[in-house]
Amino acid sequence: MIRLFIFLAFLLIVDIYSFQAIKTVSKKKIRLTYIIVNGILYFLLFFQIFFIDNVRESALLTYNFTLLFILFVSKIILILFLFPEDILRFIKFLFSKIQNKKIDNSRRKFISNLSIAVAAIPIPIMIHGITRGRYNFKVVNHEIGFKDLPESFDGYTITHLSDFHCGSFESRSKLKYAIDLVNEQNSDLIAFTGDFVNNTYTEILPWIDEFEKINSKDGKFSILGNHDYGDYYDWGTEENKKLGFKKLIEIQNELGFKVLRDESVHIKKNNEKISLVGVENWGDGFKKKGDIDKAINGLDESDFKIVLSHDPSHWDKILVDHKEKFNLTLSGHTHGMQFGIEIPGFIKWSPVKYRYKYWAGLYERSNQFINVNRGFGVLGFPGRVGIWPEITVIKLKKV
Repeated sequence: MIRLFIFLAFLLIVDIYSFQAIKTVSKKKIRLTYIIVNGILYFLLFFQIFFIDNVRESALLTYNFTLLFILFVSKIILILFLFPEDILRFIKFLFSKIQNKKIDNSRRKFISNLSIAVAAIPIPIMIHGITRGRYNFKVVNHEIGFKDLPESFDGYTITHLSDFHCGSFESRSKLKYAIDLVNEQNSDLIAFTGDFVNNTYTEILPWIDEFEKINSKDGKFSILGNHDYGDYYDWGTEENKKLGFKKLIEIQNELGFKVLRDESVHIKKNNEKISLVGVENWGDGFKKKGDIDKAINGLDESDFKIVLSHDPSHWDKILVDHKEKFNLTLSGHTHGMQFGIEIPGFIKWSPVKYRYKYWAGLYERSNQFINVNRGFGVLGFPGRVGIWPEITVIKLKKV
């Protein structure tokens, strides 16, 4: 609660400071509109936090928070322009007192106008991210060569999906388009790496008829992400939480997904096999449920192993340096923060890179690979800017 009030106090300071720029260059009606709009948004935020149960489920909260976030980004840009100028003005003020001179405020007005113009740029970009970007599904293809891949699996394809976050879906037509795109890849196997929901199994129910259309030749396999355990929802009782979790697993099974929970399965072709290993969620900074040793129990050291692990920090901290070799790991979780800049061959950047070493795309280390899917859905901010929803198709090659 103390952290919440500190955060809200920080927002208030940002608003007061930003208002100085608005006040410098705008008319009374614009200033009044600024105050009313921000006042309503803060009132709704307070009301939802303190008076609405299971506030994480509230669509109103999501969009209210989104509007606050968009305006907050613009205000921070505003401050980045104004704060250095105010320091300079303060120094000039001190010298003017010493020299008994008046300060010319025309520069302040120019800087305020300029800062407001620049601060307005993110607004249409983020609105585009909400209305279009979140549905800008991209098929990303990777071909990976392995010396120890069984001959029968040369050319084998895996469609890697992650982070559906069903509670954030709004458009049936867009979901249908995305699932049709998944099926168009005609992959041998579907691998889903966790976070089917935001909080509860009920989020899946409106979309069951779409998800059951996902198909593949050798089956659909999934694991659990940190959001699938129901830890971020007020269930009332521990028993309700257990029943909700059980129901989530049952629904995935009904949709044709085999949920791997610290266990492995063999995919066989022409008397050869590869091992698909799925672990419970293990995350640096999150609960570490996953037990890779339990998951590979009974496998041979020589088996070609593909691991499904939701959080890429598991690969970084445990899997890549494990005594067993894991040829390929598939992860998700980061969403690429749903915000960044990617121009193939030139730049790949998102703020999430400062939290996760491996945050989007294909990486190699110690002759082992990890693919971090950028996610299918959204969470928190209901949009994507520069980091698009992803359907990954991986082709295994014998080299």
